[in-house]
Amino acid sequence: MKPAKPLKLCLLILFCIALNASSQSISGIVNSYYHVTAINTASNTVTVSNSSGLTAKTRVLLIQMKGATINSSASSSYGNITAINNAGNYEMNTICSVSGNDLVLQFQMLNSYTPADTVQLLTVPSYNDVTITDSIKSSPWSPSTATGGIVAIEASNSITLNSGIDVSGQGFNGGSLFNYSSAAGYNCDLFHTTNAYFYPSPPTDAYNNGGTKGEGIADYIANEQCAKGKLANGGGGGNNQNTGGGGGGNYASGGVGGTSNVSCYASSPGIGGIGLSAYGYSVANNRIFLGGGGGSGHENNGVGLPGGNGGGIVLLSAPNIVTSGMSILANGGRPYNAALTDPYQASGDGAGGGGAGGTVIINGTISGTLNISANGADGGNASYPFSAKCTGPGGGGGGGAIWVTGSSFPAAITSSVTGGQNGVQSPANSATCGGYSSGAAAGSNGNAQPNYVLPVSTTQVCTPLPIPGLRYFTGRLTNDGAILSWVMNNINEVYSYQLQSSVDHNSYNAIATIKNSGELNLSYTDSKMIEGTVYYRLMMTKTDGSVYYSEIVPLTRNINGSIQFISLRPNPAVDNLAIVLYSKKISHADILVYNSYGQKISVLSNQLAVGYNKINLPVSSFSSGAYYLKITGSDFSSVKSFIKR
Repeated sequence: MKPAKPLKLCLLILFCIALNASSQSISGIVNSYYHVTAINTASNTVTVSNSSGLTAKTRVLLIQMKGATINSSASSSYGNITAINNAGNYEMNTICSVSGNDLVLQFQMLNSYTPADTVQLLTVPSYNDVTITDSIKSSPWSPSTATGGIVAIEASNSITLNSGIDVSGQGFNGGSLFNYSSAAGYNCDLFHTTNAYFYPSPPTDAYNNGGTKGEGIADYIANEQCAKGKLANGGGGGNNQNTGGGGGGNYASGGVGGTSNVSCYASSPGIGGIGLSAYGYSVANNRIFLGGGGGSGHENNGVGLPGGNGGGIVLLSAPNIVTSGMSILANGGRPYNAALTDPYQASGDGAGGGGAGGTVIINGTISGTLNISANGADGGNASYPFSAKCTGPGGGGGGGAIWVTGSSFPAAITSSVTGGQNGVQSPANSATCGGYSSGAAAGSNGNAQPNYVLPVSTTQVCTPLPIPGLRYFTGRLTNDGAILSWVMNNINEVYSYQLQSSVDHNSYNAIATIKNSGELNLSYTDSKMIEGTVYYRLMMTKTDGSVYYSEIVPLTRNINGSIQFISLRPNPAVDNLAIVLYSKKISHADILVYNSYGQKISVLSNQLAVGYNKINLPVSSFSSGAYYLKITGSDFSSVKSFIKR
């Protein structure tokens, strides 16, 4: 039987369609991210805020992003870690079953987690062989959703890099700017020394204020979000007036910010975030972390620099990782203010500290050559164009970690984990201190090391249940689409069947739901003509609510459509996104833009000429985050992802 209207394929496709049956091809954002709200160790269950898109047999990475306890005394010890707790714990697992927002994991969890301290779960696309054909990115780390910042991919045989992976600046956020304008009542004078390690945001008096601390593995303490004290690996903010922020830390520590010579006391710049090598990155203590954010510079003229974001995390796991000179980048982000003439230079206020380098893990043997960098970012530069006053530059971000399997670091990898350079005073704007660091310091170097072991449990708790009574489930391609057929031996207590499809062998979406009508022989035609490999499976729900799954059936179709997708540039985008298509004939294309929640936010309709067509999509009004384009023509359909900064 064939329902009249098959359900639409879900639009949240996270990467490109496979070009052939032997190796899946991927690009863009390939992971989906979920905030964990509860964990029940006894039942081996993880609860997420919204389980949409998660199904049995999905591979996942569970990781706690924060949770360290810090010293909160009014001293130089402020921000030191007193207990790491469960911060940085992580492991791979597989979903056994989904009930509401509860996920039963197939293997017993290895580590302890504290959901109140920011735990996330992300899907891990798994393949036999996979090829990266265009740049892979993460969804940026978002404190508001407690998700993002990580790319994780695994394959049972090989991962081939024909393009790179870039999670630079996708880690912990740099300290945000707050303009302590004198017009709003904020001041400084020689009778008030603003040298405290923490101040509230917003400040409670006119004098005691400072830039925002960068984000790290410890949560902000209420009413202590600002000033020079570090926040674990988050850099401290510059104190009143116009001092620089400290660099973020990861494996290594960030550098201190620079002082200012303005008329007030200005000798308390942000302290660099601490290094985390003592708390993870070892076989005995296998924890990993995002790069820490740099602290913001102190701003009272509206021309300062925030802290730079830290680098994200990349985890590749396969026996063979094949590459020819491609790059994996997990660098910290430089302090940046788009409103300034030079967006990397404060022009009359303090500059922010650089973000720390992130973490790259290679669990497999390298064939070819690979460039990996997890460098700390440079601190922001500073200038004061109207006088000889010298405001504080930012400290450099600390270097990150590159961790690989094997007893020695492979010669096939060219690695870089250097600390970022401190910012300096602009030579063009001050004869008094041009080119000087004003005490700002570079970040320390990180580490590239061997002996990595992926934390994976082998103690099985449950198994995704096969469909009872199913004789077979199969599929074949026709000119009308894909015909899926199944035969049941027994339909007792069967409530319904749901056909599901996936283009990434990871995220499955419903295409049809069919109630049990007493038939033993059933079929359905998926009329979508999708180029590449589509994976189908059958989900059966019994009358008692229990759910069962068939084996997966892959079907591969090659289509010579009149339209070919060429590129999205730049990606990430700030103001405009250029979409390049090649059309073999005069034709029409519709471009629909969706946010990460699947909500349609924009539609473009375009007539295409023969040859190359460049379509401009304005994105300046979009909020920062991940978006998806669905591009369709009369014989063409493709979904692409991009990031708006």
